[in-house]
Amino acid sequence: MDELSAPGVSALRQAQDTIIEHSLDRISSAHDFYRTLPEGSRDQIAAVARLGVTMFVDSAENPSTPLAPSQIFSVAPAALTGVITLEQTLALVRTVLDVVVDEAPRAVPAEDHDTVRILVLTFGRDVGFAAAEVYARAAEARGAWDARLESVAVDAMLHDAPEDAATRAGTAGWNGTGPVVAIAAKTTLDALGVSRLRHECRNLASDCLVSVRGDSVLIVLGDSSAAPGSASKHSSRDATAEQLVDQAAMQVAGGLGGSAVVGPVVSGISHAGRSLRSALAGLRALPGWAEAPNPVHADDLLPERLLAGDELAGEQILNLVHAPLHEMGDPFESTVATYLALGGSLEATARNLFVHANTVRYRLGRVSEQVGWDATNARDGLMLHMAIIVGRLAVSREA
Repeated sequence: MDELSAPGVSALRQAQDTIIEHSLDRISSAHDFYRTLPEGSRDQIAAVARLGVTMFVDSAENPSTPLAPSQIFSVAPAALTGVITLEQTLALVRTVLDVVVDEAPRAVPAEDHDTVRILVLTFGRDVGFAAAEVYARAAEARGAWDARLESVAVDAMLHDAPEDAATRAGTAGWNGTGPVVAIAAKTTLDALGVSRLRHECRNLASDCLVSVRGDSVLIVLGDSSAAPGSASKHSSRDATAEQLVDQAAMQVAGGLGGSAVVGPVVSGISHAGRSLRSALAGLRALPGWAEAPNPVHADDLLPERLLAGDELAGEQILNLVHAPLHEMGDPFESTVATYLALGGSLEATARNLFVHANTVRYRLGRVSEQVGWDATNARDGLMLHMAIIVGRLAVSREA
């Protein structure tokens, strides 16, 4: 590295205070954002500028001493990175360097002009990299803190009261009031994978929370487009929002690269625990259905979840399958029950019920239309059979 002569170093040291003063004046006049900052933040920036110029003069005086430009920012707390952006910080660095480039050569003998300019530009480059490093560390720390907040919020959904879970979610940045859906998946993600996942979630949904737990990940997505209001006025919009958030969840789950279960859509963040518990129960029960699609909805795993001991599955199959079947009346429910008990034979069912086979066929078709499960399909038949059994057990308990 080029070195200043002894007279040059002495002259530069004498001009140091003047250069600092002029740098601060230039910062104040050139940057509107600086003038709008609180006094405490302006004082911290001024301290950084002073230390920067001082360290530059010190490095010119002792070029053999190792330089640590990152120490320039030690006088400003990390919180300052949340007050001004990296771009604004680099603009301030350029302003100070411009002043030093203008004034330092004039302060030293003519033979030192080129040397001092090279020293300024080299020092400025190092300071720029140091600033970027400071902001990178701050971003990493914020990211780690945000990840912890999200994990705490997801834990609250699983274990705390709904209102407490909603508060935790708000602390983690949740803003929406629309429908919510949860995803549980078996997958291993590194830091880059988690970052990409969050980016994808935020592109597809208004709100998201991501909690990574070893070889699994829990995700909560929300859509705030369905504003609160009367059910009659907003039912169509709410249904559309529910479809959109479910589609977003299926898209996210499909890209995880592992087994994934999507919970049922719920009305808001305070009920997210229900969707999350369903998704987790589905993930635990997933090995019981070897032919399951991936991703799969938790409600499609209700038979396996029941057999795995999931209490929520019993409640859900009663409401989702048995209740609408029961509401259709005894002829339809008994027809489905008899058809399934007799191995799916139309003729045997007709003989047992003393009706024509076409009547059995008609009743099964009506059930498929209204309830959504087709007794003539093996998988749907299992769902209906389990629902009927759970319904009978519920009646027996109440008797």
